[in-house]
Amino acid sequence: MRAHEVLSALEEALGERLRDPEIRTRTVGVKAPQTIEEIWGKIDRDALLVAVETLKNLGPLHISIISGRDCGEEIELLYHFAVGFGTEGGEVLVTLRLSVPKSDPVVPSLCGILPGAETTEREKIEFLGVEFEGIPSTQHVFLFDDLPVHPWRKDEPELQSFVKRKVRWEERDGE
Repeated sequence: MRAHEVLSALEEALGERLRDPEIRTRTVGVKAPQTIEEIWGKIDRDALLVAVETLKNLGPLHISIISGRDCGEEIELLYHFAVGFGTEGGEVLVTLRLSVPKSDPVVPSLCGILPGAETTEREKIEFLGVEFEGIPSTQHVFLFDDLPVHPWRKDEPELQSFVKRKVRWEERDGE
């Protein structure tokens, strides 16, 4: 499968809901370099499930991870997929970006389509405070379940009280 086929399918399914789509190429590998194609595009949360269903219908779909960051008033999520995962024709990497306001950080869960998304969604619950509608479990993976802060949020007023300062060796020797 080629990137232009994947992009065409996304454009047909999403129409105007897919913004700024592009195919990027890069070379990977040292001994046997290969050129790979990646698709990047922006979507809104209401287009997420349609986009993922579209990708899944093209062949085996793997979600690598959801990365995320605090952008001030919004939280940006980047969904990284491999379409055609493990097939002879090769896979096409797809990254879909979406932003949600911090005042309403709710996104539909992908677990009904891709059960493997649960761990990366739970991580975003813990670290960014994003809510995933329909996720089977919201139990924390890395942090204490009752931790009242989200460490990747820049506006967490109580975060510093949970950070333990590392003692430098020079300070320790002076004790």
